[in-house]
Amino acid sequence: MINNAQAAGGGQSRTLGQYVRSAGFGLLSLFVGLTLERLSLTSSYLTNVIPSKVGQLQATVTDQAEKQQRVMDENQRLKGLIGREQACQDALNICQNEKKKCEEVSDPRP
Repeated sequence: MINNAQAAGGGQSRTLGQYVRSAGFGLLSLFVGLTLERLSLTSSYLTNVIPSKVGQLQATVTDQAEKQQRVMDENQRLKGLIGREQACQDALNICQNEKKKCEEVSDPRP
């Protein structure tokens, strides 16, 4: 009789242990999946469910790269304008010098 009671109690304990192990394995699998998704190491099937930090950083990098490109383009444009302005200033100086030379030649002072 004692053997039957121990066998029945052992069976319940064994069944409960299986449930606990299954629940633990399920939770572990869930946490591993969430971690992999947060690190963007999986495909994007959970991207809409769980926001990914890597995805947010990639969007920020893309935005900053676009801003940097706009600033660089504007800088190139301004360099071109400054270069043209300098060329115009040089041409004006040459013209003024030539004018002075022409005035000195045509109007000799005693």
